[in-house]
Amino acid sequence: MQTESSLEYVLINYRWMFVIFFLLPCTVLGKIWSVFEKSLWSRHSGLEHEKNVSNIQRQIRHRNQHAPDRVMCTARPSWRSMTIADMIYKKYMFNINVHLDGIISIDANLRIVRVEPGITMGRLIPILIESGWTVPVALDMEDLTIGGLVMGIGLESSSHKFGIFHESCIRYELITANGDLIICSKSVNTDIFESVPYSYGTLGFLTAVDIQIIPAKKYVKLKYRPIRTLEKMESKLIVETNDLEHNDFVELLIYNKDEGVLMTGKMTDGHKDTKKNVNRIGRFYKPWFFKHVESFLLTWKIGEEYIPLKDYYFRHNKSLFWEIQDIIPFGNHPVFRYLLGWLMPAKVALLKLTQTDTIKQLYDKHHFIDDFILPISTLKKSVQQFHTTLNIYPIWVCPAVLRPGKGLMHSHTTVDDMYIDIGLYGEPKVSEYNATIVRDLEIFVLKLKGFKMMYGGTYLNIDEFKTMFDHRLYDRIRQHLGCESNFPEVYDKVNRKVRI
Repeated sequence: MQTESSLEYVLINYRWMFVIFFLLPCTVLGKIWSVFEKSLWSRHSGLEHEKNVSNIQRQIRHRNQHAPDRVMCTARPSWRSMTIADMIYKKYMFNINVHLDGIISIDANLRIVRVEPGITMGRLIPILIESGWTVPVALDMEDLTIGGLVMGIGLESSSHKFGIFHESCIRYELITANGDLIICSKSVNTDIFESVPYSYGTLGFLTAVDIQIIPAKKYVKLKYRPIRTLEKMESKLIVETNDLEHNDFVELLIYNKDEGVLMTGKMTDGHKDTKKNVNRIGRFYKPWFFKHVESFLLTWKIGEEYIPLKDYYFRHNKSLFWEIQDIIPFGNHPVFRYLLGWLMPAKVALLKLTQTDTIKQLYDKHHFIDDFILPISTLKKSVQQFHTTLNIYPIWVCPAVLRPGKGLMHSHTTVDDMYIDIGLYGEPKVSEYNATIVRDLEIFVLKLKGFKMMYGGTYLNIDEFKTMFDHRLYDRIRQHLGCESNFPEVYDKVNRKVRI
């Protein structure tokens, strides 16, 4: 027992040595390759996309002929995803190689970018900004893929205005169980179109997405306001989310159960004196963003500055929100930032690929990563519950409007409802943290008519899961598309028994 405790201590407290001396050098190679990848995007054509789609169709028809008893999923290994969970279901399902990660076209007249689902935010956003455009909801992790944001869920600090990521998607291209290619949109195959988001690849293989684009500006004028008490955080957050004229971005970081910093931002091209107050937070030697935000809390001052648009979008990427501090506790020290900050962050894929079973078990035992989506009026009640059961800080709070609809996840009413994403990432500072606590939290969220993201899996049973997510249209579409025995049901891909 003593030996096991000693091993846990070493693996938890000294993993930074492995990260610094092995993973960060490997990250250099990854950065070089990413630069090479970005240079290839202009050579990607519609013809090449059609060839890739035809290859997927051939694989499906081969499976239908030779292994019809095995349901299908993508061959993308779980270590390449952003979630820390291992998708063990891939071991017994029939894997289809869906390698689609390019930009097909940017249409400035129609204000649409057509992309393949494997392209990441880190590749797409810089290209769009260089062209004078951006997407309404740009996620802050560079390695998140468009397909993951559609088939899973994605929201950001502009979601109070534009909704969940898929609200900006106007057309999907999908390959069905029999290998047919279909198009769905708000006017064509509308029920399929509404069922695709959050379906986790259980209706077909997503091969292309058309996304609305909006004009990009140079900066985000960001205002920081420290706030005391959860009551004031909740009330001020509600006020700012309703001010769509002045707030393109709204975000709240809570640093303890009584204090937080509310941020509101507006896209702008600035003026002649703007450069005097520009903070290029994306530069490698700059402090981690959440530490920068905390400085306004420590001094209790309201602040305002201009942040380059791309830097703002990826403000949490360098420190993976605040996850890196658990791996490299001294990572925000000025000496480390100036000497090795240019290597950060270590790729999540490399962290997952190189972790042993022992480290994985320790993460499950000592670490919590999840997002809960709850009505905005429950912020105080929810944070109090999370404080008691987890005691993890900082807490990320991001407002998002949910629209009425018939898909798996939508407003519970016939009008738009404002919700908040509460993100909890880190080591719980409570005694006897275990899976029972996590399940109890999911039931707590369910009772408040909330939702949870499923990248880490769920402890809900199938009936509870169907109470949280509306399966009525989804089940009809699965039957219509012949998904039974060809694709698993969504619960079969997100329950904790298949995500460990």
